[in-house]
Amino acid sequence: MGFKFKGIGWGIIFLITAVVYSTIPTYLIIRFWVWLNSFPVYTLSLFMLFLWIVAIIIVLIYIVAMIRAFIQRNNEEGLGIPKGVKGFGLVSSIIILSFMLIWYIIFNQIAFFSMIPP
Repeated sequence: MGFKFKGIGWGIIFLITAVVYSTIPTYLIIRFWVWLNSFPVYTLSLFMLFLWIVAIIIVLIYIVAMIRAFIQRNNEEGLGIPKGVKGFGLVSSIIILSFMLIWYIIFNQIAFFSMIPP
């Protein structure tokens, strides 16, 4: 019985991580794309595009981990998900969500989504 809740819990954490790593970079790259391309050297925009692609790869990894956690929730031997994937997902989600919560408490704005191009 405890394995079922553990698998569902990790699946929810992986879903939150995938949502965070898909929405924030996508929003920022769309919002700041014109500003990034206003520089005479396009190195910064290419670097940001590279980081966005890396974020998409991370999202795909966490979607697969979420599906695996939900499917193998009844497995008594464990979920089969590496500790690094679990640790990175948990720690990064806690850091980003707590930053967003603190930002909202202090400035009454949603962090990352309230940013405007200079």
